[in-house]
Amino acid sequence: MKQFKILHISDMHFRHNGRLFYSTAKKINNGLILNGHNVLHISDRDITYEKKDIFDIGSNKFLFKKIIQNINNFRPHLILFGHVDRLKYLDFLKIKHDFPNIRFSQWFIDPLVKNGPDYYKNKDRFFLKYQFCDTNFLTTSPSVIDFANDNCFFIPNLIDPSIDTLRNFKNDNKYDLFIAISNGVHRGILKNNYYDSRIDFIKRIHKNISKNFFGHNKNPVWGANFFDELSKCDMGLNLSRGNPIKYYSSARMGSLLGNGLLTLVHEDYFYQDFFTDKEMIFYKDISDLNSKIIYYKNNMKITKKIAYKGYLKSHKIFNNKIITDYMVKKTMGEKITNKLSWHNG
Repeated sequence: MKQFKILHISDMHFRHNGRLFYSTAKKINNGLILNGHNVLHISDRDITYEKKDIFDIGSNKFLFKKIIQNINNFRPHLILFGHVDRLKYLDFLKIKHDFPNIRFSQWFIDPLVKNGPDYYKNKDRFFLKYQFCDTNFLTTSPSVIDFANDNCFFIPNLIDPSIDTLRNFKNDNKYDLFIAISNGVHRGILKNNYYDSRIDFIKRIHKNISKNFFGHNKNPVWGANFFDELSKCDMGLNLSRGNPIKYYSSARMGSLLGNGLLTLVHEDYFYQDFFTDKEMIFYKDISDLNSKIIYYKNNMKITKKIAYKGYLKSHKIFNNKIITDYMVKKTMGEKITNKLSWHNG
């Protein structure tokens, strides 16, 4: 495997004081380093947050200058963008023009279909970089995106063995079900008068099922507290905003699977393309979900066995080292020899 110099530009959340130490950017960074690449990281939103200038709204010019300086000093083979929204079209055009030998890629982990939340906003954010990137890696299946497909590839939400260290299938847990939703990771707390349709669904979960639920009536849980609360549960419900989108999930999917919870997901996410019903539980509607949770609540030996198999499979195929290896090889034109079930997603 060839080693490359990679400039990774994405939010590392330093300003959040460790609250998001398990972010996708952190897991990607770790995976790239584990694969032997020389990685230089620019935390774009931390830079613009710290640098305030009334003559440079949003600190866009300052960020662009820092990126150019880093490119000149580091001379990367690949620049990997993750949700870099403070650069403008002309900024990307200049970087592409001035450094024609560098490969460009982006990863994007928000939904990108019309029946998903924030469609037009996410489309604009993604498409700006799409115009310049050699590859684009999405947690939505490219097959359901109607405005871009060339050089778009699916990647699952990553599991990092150094972060996702729990083994809930080994524990005698306090709660049946873990549910965590939020109004946005950057905000960190609930918004006033904010409506989330997931609340209506969650309220219909059977009263005999004990829930460790965050994001309604009490603030979302973050940082080490997230893992503390996760560690108390046998099962985890993966529930994203809006209608199910093929393969799309928030990073919550990796946290549930990677930490050994029995993971429940709606069948219209099509994760049965990657897992069997001996590794993950698929449900059709709230009635089906309730009956299955109650069954597994009362058959803990089976619950632990499925959770363990899901844990093993997910650490094998959603591992951050494997996923970042795929991303780099796709972008740099290297041969991919270890084909996985999600490679053609």
